[in-house]
Amino acid sequence: MNHEPILTSKRDILIVDDTPANLRLLTRILSGEGYEVRVASSGKQALRSVESKPPSLIILDIMMPEIDGYQVCQQLKAKPETCEIPVIFLSALDEVMNKVKAFEFGGVDYITKPFEPIEVVARVDNQFRLRELQLQLQEKNLELQLLLTVTQAINEASDVDTALNVILEEVCQTLGWDFGEAWIPNGEETILQSNAIWYREDDNLVDFYHHQHLTFPFNEGLPGRVWQSKKIQFIEDFGAYYPMKSPHFSEESVSLKSALAVPILFANKIFAIVIVYSKNTRIFDQRSQDIFHSIATQLGSMIQRKQAEKLLKKANQELERLATFDWLTQIPNRRCFDEYLFQEWRRLGREQQSLSLILCDVDYFKLYNDHYGHQEGDDCLQQVAQALRRAVRRPADLVARYGGEEFAVILPNTEGESAVIVAERIREEIKKLKIMHSYSNVSEYVTLSLGVSCLIPTQDYSPEPLVYWADQALYEAKKQGRDRVIYHF
Repeated sequence: MNHEPILTSKRDILIVDDTPANLRLLTRILSGEGYEVRVASSGKQALRSVESKPPSLIILDIMMPEIDGYQVCQQLKAKPETCEIPVIFLSALDEVMNKVKAFEFGGVDYITKPFEPIEVVARVDNQFRLRELQLQLQEKNLELQLLLTVTQAINEASDVDTALNVILEEVCQTLGWDFGEAWIPNGEETILQSNAIWYREDDNLVDFYHHQHLTFPFNEGLPGRVWQSKKIQFIEDFGAYYPMKSPHFSEESVSLKSALAVPILFANKIFAIVIVYSKNTRIFDQRSQDIFHSIATQLGSMIQRKQAEKLLKKANQELERLATFDWLTQIPNRRCFDEYLFQEWRRLGREQQSLSLILCDVDYFKLYNDHYGHQEGDDCLQQVAQALRRAVRRPADLVARYGGEEFAVILPNTEGESAVIVAERIREEIKKLKIMHSYSNVSEYVTLSLGVSCLIPTQDYSPEPLVYWADQALYEAKKQGRDRVIYHF
């Protein structure tokens, strides 16, 4: 939208008649009623006068030399800048066809000569009342369009900053404000920071705002006043009421006269402050205030909803993390393993790249648990899990607790020989822990048996064969004496 503010209807009239006596009489009648009157004695003079300063109403004689009233009206209606000016035709012709023709050319009323003063005043007053109602209707339509546009923008906005920018532009342009800014509290709510601006295409206003990301204390200036009171503030003469000490105001800049500041509230909590300024002094503007109040209510609701969505998203992410996280070992659990294995199987199937898997088992862990106790057993599993994480170094690789004393490592884009190297590194990392295991038949310390498999995934099959062959390799490692790596080719 790009609208200029609607002005209230003026009371200036142009009277066009080639008879001086008629001009004098009509001027005296209408001036006496408080109208501002100017005259033209020909059609050409009338057109020049309208072009120089469009009146609010034209009383136009039909029968004139050179160019008659019909032609004058026709030319006025053909131009966008003058087509809305109401024209009352004036004529001694009282035939029905003359009146019909007057309306066909765009006239809104018809006065027959000789005219009665009371009739002239009544018809003129009626047109101004109609014009006032028309202006009010246009204002209401603009307000509804503004609210509709802003509501749609708020609903479609991905974040608060986007919504504030749209609101500033739409409101300032529609309601005739020259400069707008939005302030929101920082995360700690210790200062207000400027988040959005809008200004008319004016060289002074372009330089007026140095940059967007400014700050303002909660207890200073107009933003601070609104933050403290949580109430709309209207200032008729901004310069006299409040010295311009905001960071973006410079002494050389063009002065702004009036200001309207609106808190964005929801459930009595303030989320933001919108302030609009005018270069001209404005009287109290209930229309702007009412529109801002309606918009502020919607925006406050939107901000509250966005914040609730953010908290809900964060909570869901935490729940998802907890659902795929093993509390004891502080690494991903079996569910996370299954999901990631399926995801990588599908991806590498499309790319036709290798996917390797390592399954490993703590040797003789049941004997360890039975003799050292469950607490020591838990500590052992925790140390093993962290050792695996140290040994597996690429971000795309996943270490997970597979179940009980079993662990798994997913290695995307990894050939079997490289996976064996990783498995051997894991085995050595476990030995470095030197966790005593007096009841092991392999070593005095805790050890691992590891099985490795590698496949190029296919879209037609699930990753079950990869798991099956890794499990078979692990079984073979145990069968051959444990504390070793077996790779299934």
